[in-house]
Amino acid sequence: MEHLPYLHSASLGVWIKAGSASETQKQSGLAHFLEHLFFKGTKNRNVHEIMDAIESKGGYFNAGTSQEYTTFYVRMLAEHVEIGAEVLGDLLLNSLFCDLEKERNVVLEEIASIEDTPDELASDLLAEFHWPDHPLGRPVSGYAETVAALSRQDLLQFYDAWYKPENMVFAIAGNFDQDRVLAKVEEIFSGLPAGTPESDLRVPRFQAGTKLVERPISQVHVGIATPAPSMGDQERYAGSMLSGILGGSSTSRLFEKIREEEGLAYNVCAYISSYVPAGMMGIYEAVAPQNCAQALDLTFKELDLIRSSPVSQEELNRCREQLKGSLLMAMESTHSRISRVAKNLLFRNEIIPMEELVAGIEAVTAEGLLDFANRYIRQDACALLLLGPKGTHIPDGIPL
Repeated sequence: MEHLPYLHSASLGVWIKAGSASETQKQSGLAHFLEHLFFKGTKNRNVHEIMDAIESKGGYFNAGTSQEYTTFYVRMLAEHVEIGAEVLGDLLLNSLFCDLEKERNVVLEEIASIEDTPDELASDLLAEFHWPDHPLGRPVSGYAETVAALSRQDLLQFYDAWYKPENMVFAIAGNFDQDRVLAKVEEIFSGLPAGTPESDLRVPRFQAGTKLVERPISQVHVGIATPAPSMGDQERYAGSMLSGILGGSSTSRLFEKIREEEGLAYNVCAYISSYVPAGMMGIYEAVAPQNCAQALDLTFKELDLIRSSPVSQEELNRCREQLKGSLLMAMESTHSRISRVAKNLLFRNEIIPMEELVAGIEAVTAEGLLDFANRYIRQDACALLLLGPKGTHIPDGIPL
């Protein structure tokens, strides 16, 4: 709980350490499907009454599923915070998981929409190619065939296995009465049966190589993946700095080279995805088919350059300030605050002080980044995924 009395509202939510990585291959998409079904009705409210209880008080209600967690959260005016907590509890403890077939069709439409959204599809295909035969490589929404086969019993068994108090965190930040909220949360959730789910998520095998997925679209969507530090690895700071320098902003190397200097792409970026067992650094670009070869050549030249020469102090300082600014300005959002502490507690069993995060960023040096780049950006662990029309240029191997 974080009391911020100068605000008019508070964000509050529950995080459950269960997502798509908690599923078997046959269950793919189950956690996301279950998230949808929570909103279809409880013992006390129908689907309309659930949302009306929040929205009629000026609040906001949403949920989300990721690879390693599911979350349900609301934002309420200060005087209605306890209502928000009560509705969250009703949803998580009293859901009927009804309207199964109707909501299954909604989820199948969501999966189909990803097929029509090439940047999202390319991201899913890249993870699947880079991390084959591993839960982290499967799309969070699952596959049409697996979602179509899920039974109500499958959903109930997953709920009973993972939605345990030892596997959940309640977090709140904003303007609220701390004693009243704590008492309310204890009252609501005290009936949850105890139990600690066992997770055996193994470290994924990284697959290198090149793959083309043909679609009748007008652009080639390029995805490049290399290994990166896991969520708890101290080297994650260097990973964030490296991805920031490569493609984290409009002053980053790939953005300036491919968009500003050559005009080959509208969207080009680099990013880090860190999970408990492993991490991935990704690069994404969308280019016209006739520009694909040149864009790839420029991209791999930048990857070679960052492995061969230390970054300048000016470039290092600029990226450092960008990361610190992003980190600290996010704390002006109450939702960002509760998301940060909840995930810290779920996956680290501690709340990492902001000062420690800033110190980690400050400690990264040009020499450290050079060493990091040479250890992580390697031909034998680099995957290239091309999503584009027939005849898309495919390079002859990974040019690293």
